[in-house]
Amino acid sequence: MNSKFLILTLVIASSLAGIAFFSAQETAYKLLDASELAANPVQYRDENLRVRGFVKLGSLIREGKSARFDLELEDRVIPVFFTGESLLPDAFKEGARARVDGKWQNGVLVSNHVEAKCASKYEAGYAEEKPNSL
Repeated sequence: MNSKFLILTLVIASSLAGIAFFSAQETAYKLLDASELAANPVQYRDENLRVRGFVKLGSLIREGKSARFDLELEDRVIPVFFTGESLLPDAFKEGARARVDGKWQNGVLVSNHVEAKCASKYEAGYAEEKPNSL
């Protein structure tokens, strides 16, 4: 009876380990700067990427729900195609800091999620309005 229990325990433990491993592969992102991806794009092909940079001025082209733009950092530029699966944030515009999630495919970062960083004008008022402690 102990051997049956041991085998059942091993099967359950290996199943849980397999589920944890494969689900982590699907949701794990490699965090990069746009300059890092532009320097060696072949290294990151077909990986889930989270890329930071600035939306290049004059590059944003909205096509219905989707959009095309360039993400730049340190004079290096990568082209991005946003699929439109989710909405672009209101703060997303040319010159804004952005974080883009997607995969590098055929020389373009194909993205399904974009986040725009808040402008510092929203953070400045908080420091001024902070009450003095006694």
